Amino acid sequence: MDIEGEDISGEDILPLLHRPDGQRLADSLIGAGFYMDDPETIATIIAFDPRSRAVRVETPGGQSRNLPFASGYVLLTPALVSAIAFLRTPADEERDRMRRKIAAFGFRSKIEDDELPGLLAAVEAAHAYRLPWREERFEGLRLVRKYGSAREEAKLLTAWLEGADDPPPGDMVIALVSALRETGHPIEALARTDLVTRKANGLDRKETCILLTQRGALWLDRYELEHDPEFLDRARQCAKRSWAIEPGEECSMLYNRIRKLEG
Repeated sequence: MDIEGEDISGEDILPLLHRPDGQRLADSLIGAGFYMDDPETIATIIAFDPRSRAVRVETPGGQSRNLPFASGYVLLTPALVSAIAFLRTPADEERDRMRRKIAAFGFRSKIEDDELPGLLAAVEAAHAYRLPWREERFEGLRLVRKYGSAREEAKLLTAWLEGADDPPPGDMVIALVSALRETGHPIEALARTDLVTRKANGLDRKETCILLTQRGALWLDRYELEHDPEFLDRARQCAKRSWAIEPGEECSMLYNRIRKLEG
């Protein structure tokens, strides 16, 4: 929660209003500026109803209406800042610290309080270029996908794999290849699939099939851009190898795409 800026969301204030001494905060809302979408269109709070979670505001033209408090923003006043600071606890400060670190990595979604430590641990491992233990990275990756985009996933996995032993975990390489491709980095994604061409690659049968299929799809991406027949042939070889190990739906889709491009 940022109380050093010009405004604060009603959603951030609501939990504090239900704490002991929350009435002090409710009283400090009266007279404060409030807006919904446009910070240039500011009304004045004249009443707050904790049951309905609505504020009654008055516009500069003298009209009054009820608005959902959690959907708007309150302009901070000295009285409001003081009331918020009075109600906040060290635990609140710690959660804010975690949110700031996570946001600095690129996350923009609002994160549930009980999932802050897990996501922060994943981010801090990335900052340290350290691959977390297996269970930790599964949980970290789940949270990254829940609250972030492929961009954050690719950034995190790239940093994690910097600290991995050789060969790196196949499942993490597969996840990174998908994220890189989704974020428009096909050349880097293709380079990551080179792992499957090595003899001592550490991949199991399933991981080998998936990585071969990913590699084939990336060669087709290049073929569509550059129309080099060699890329089409390489994609076909990947599909053949994957199918020979274990036929599957993804490989079948790769074959279908190859046939379409062959005309």
